[in-house]
Amino acid sequence: MTTSSGRPVGYHRELTDLLATLYATAGKPSLRALSEEAKVSTGHLSGILNGSTLPSPETARAIAWALGATAPVQQKAYDYADGARQDRSATRMRGRGSRTAREEEHHLTLEEYLADVLRHEEETSEPYVAQSVVNWHDGRPAERATAQPANTAVFSAGPLAVVLGEPGGGKSELLRRHRLEVCRQWHSGDCSAALPVLVPATSFSETALEVPLFARPPARGRQWLVLLDSLDEITDAQARRKVLRRTVRWVVQRPKTHRLVVATRHLSEQERGDLEGADLEGAAPVCFELLRFEAGDVRELAAAWLAPDQVDGLVRAIEEAGLADLVKLPMIGAILCQLYRADPDRPLGNTRGDIYDAFVIQLMATTPRTETLPEHHAGERDDMWSAARFGTEVAEHIGALCKLPPPDLRTLLTRVVARRRKSGPVRSVVDALMEEPLTRPLGSVPRRWWRGQLVACFRRCGVLEQQGEELEFAHRTYEEFLAACAACDPPERGLEELRRVLGGHRRMHLPGRPAPGFRAVGAWGRRLWSAAADDGQNMSYLGFLIDRLTDAAEADLGKLASAAGISGCTFLAAQKRLGTYLPARVQTRAVEKLKRHIKVGGQARFGASIDVEAVNQLDPGSAPMAEALAAMAIDDSRVDAGVALLAFAETRADGLAALRDLARSPRLTSLQGRVAAATAIFRAGDDSGLDLIVDLACDPELDPDVRLGIAWRLTDLRRQCGLDLLDSWIDARAGGLFWFHAALMVVEIDEAYGIERMKSLTDDPTCPARTRVNAAIVLALHKDPQGTEDLLRFARDRELEESLRVAAVHFLAKAGHPSAPAVRDELAREPHLTPRSRKDLRRLPAAE
Repeated sequence: MTTSSGRPVGYHRELTDLLATLYATAGKPSLRALSEEAKVSTGHLSGILNGSTLPSPETARAIAWALGATAPVQQKAYDYADGARQDRSATRMRGRGSRTAREEEHHLTLEEYLADVLRHEEETSEPYVAQSVVNWHDGRPAERATAQPANTAVFSAGPLAVVLGEPGGGKSELLRRHRLEVCRQWHSGDCSAALPVLVPATSFSETALEVPLFARPPARGRQWLVLLDSLDEITDAQARRKVLRRTVRWVVQRPKTHRLVVATRHLSEQERGDLEGADLEGAAPVCFELLRFEAGDVRELAAAWLAPDQVDGLVRAIEEAGLADLVKLPMIGAILCQLYRADPDRPLGNTRGDIYDAFVIQLMATTPRTETLPEHHAGERDDMWSAARFGTEVAEHIGALCKLPPPDLRTLLTRVVARRRKSGPVRSVVDALMEEPLTRPLGSVPRRWWRGQLVACFRRCGVLEQQGEELEFAHRTYEEFLAACAACDPPERGLEELRRVLGGHRRMHLPGRPAPGFRAVGAWGRRLWSAAADDGQNMSYLGFLIDRLTDAAEADLGKLASAAGISGCTFLAAQKRLGTYLPARVQTRAVEKLKRHIKVGGQARFGASIDVEAVNQLDPGSAPMAEALAAMAIDDSRVDAGVALLAFAETRADGLAALRDLARSPRLTSLQGRVAAATAIFRAGDDSGLDLIVDLACDPELDPDVRLGIAWRLTDLRRQCGLDLLDSWIDARAGGLFWFHAALMVVEIDEAYGIERMKSLTDDPTCPARTRVNAAIVLALHKDPQGTEDLLRFARDRELEESLRVAAVHFLAKAGHPSAPAVRDELAREPHLTPRSRKDLRRLPAAE
């Protein structure tokens, strides 16, 4: 049975897919060798493998045998061919019009892909609020910037872009929405954008991208946009890095037909190095961080989910539950909207664990476990391979698994997660299900067939999704939550797990290897607690674990507040910011320690009061000691303590006040710490932090490169504010080349505006000639025609310095400008040209 184009469907499609899999597994032998083995002509065999010819059941079995299939698989090929022959009379292949078979196959394959994406997205569509992104620079944590829509910035960034974001931050949804939007455009005839194909990192295979549809451009002159999602869900660091390298290499080898966007929670230093080392023909990878919602975005999301008269009620409930920060994560916001819509009178939980506790059950109850194709209905197929073939008991058991109540399903998946964590992260969900008493194979049913039934049963249960022939958790956060549930049953075992994880944070403090977060002086030989995690443990799982234990974890968490240093307290603050429950006394002790730490002691006050220059004038021999005491007064951990205080509602004002003082205290805080303090003030909603950063950037005593770096940070926080500062430096012609470097930064931040500024510089007679030439070169590098025109003008301007004219000719030659040889010859004929310049011009053709 085929479509109007001859593409197989139903049993014929099952047969074609089965033979294609066997052919790939066998190493793609030559058709001649395979035809001799199966006793089928080469032409007939080619048509069978590409789906244009339907074989007899005996021939299908012979081909499967020749490809090394086992007896059950050979029987399956026979059954598929037999079923297809019976259905063939129902639908006949129609004519293909004027197109060639190759064109028709390619066109309809693309149509089928678009239709499949649109159908799937319409079935799973949910309300969506667009998010913003900010750039990463030199591996620094991203800073908030004003409106830079993610759906335009990320997908037009170049051949390779990376999207970083928190758990539940909306990375996967961003990719899905972009794929849906572009597929709709292509379906309607607008093929201007690169066509996305979504590839889960956990099931990445180069073979999947090398099928005819994806191996060539989707249309003439167009590209595929490979969306590699959930790279962080590969928990083994070496395996994750290997997948990243393979994907990047695959795309780099196809620069004209493919681009790549990677979505992950984080990138290690090695992974960043792999990206930066990719040969992208001069283009650098672009990293973005996906930002949380603003307050207005949360209200917009609520309005999309709820009736108009329910929006204010949800916003009030969020504020009363203290979840205003937590709900800024898109996934948590969607969860709360669904819970509130289901029962507006039900109070929301006070922690992230409470929210997931209710949401996972609701998600399992409301997700439809159906599919548009009948063959995906587990236990409902009427062909000979249905569950009924193996007896009533098997059929009834499969039916019961499909209708498993949400509480029982949650219990089952909790056991599955526990089994996976015990045996290692590489174990698949289906393998773990096969060992559970409720889902292990019954009787003598084939294991492979049973695995397929389990996939069909649970692929749409809400928290799992199908990836190839396997099941995987739809979001890592679901698995982390269920893992915490498994670890805390009984609670005593949960406490042991918490102690094990927290114990991995303790480091022996040694002179040659100080514990992270501590100064390399004193406390030698002690095991100090550090926020640096061990064995890949993450904040999200720890938060769920603490939420399950609640006050039972008080003793263990209390040790963090009393540990040496403040890293334990900053860890607790980070958990509070994530929405984790903290026992009242633990929170009180952490807050008290943080408040003590931000106070400046007598020794620090004394060191900060020392005027090193005055001491040097009175007694130069005492200057080294004065410098040492003054340096000891600087301690940026006070900034860390102030930032941590912002996580607690009752100390938010204290934290802001301390950060303001530290940002204005150069003798107590390093420059980097002062910028960090001002940044934290702004991110806490106080715009005075921007003024502090502007003051730091305008300090003439600082190195020019440092000032530009601070201006870049300012631009990350508020784009226009940073551009205004850079403009002020350019207009004032401040500091030699400093102002031109500021102009170059403007070009990097806002290319269109920066190019206009460069044009004004090339036309400004008051501007130094060297700067005007450099500005023209910048224009030419950005493919602006005025750049080469200005360079021609400068090369012929006899009033300019000779070296600048020669430099302009050199750049024109490098750019391949057709007038470059003529200008070179004109300049070479000038009588007053120095011998050195003549020599440079003579070498120009050979050099270029």
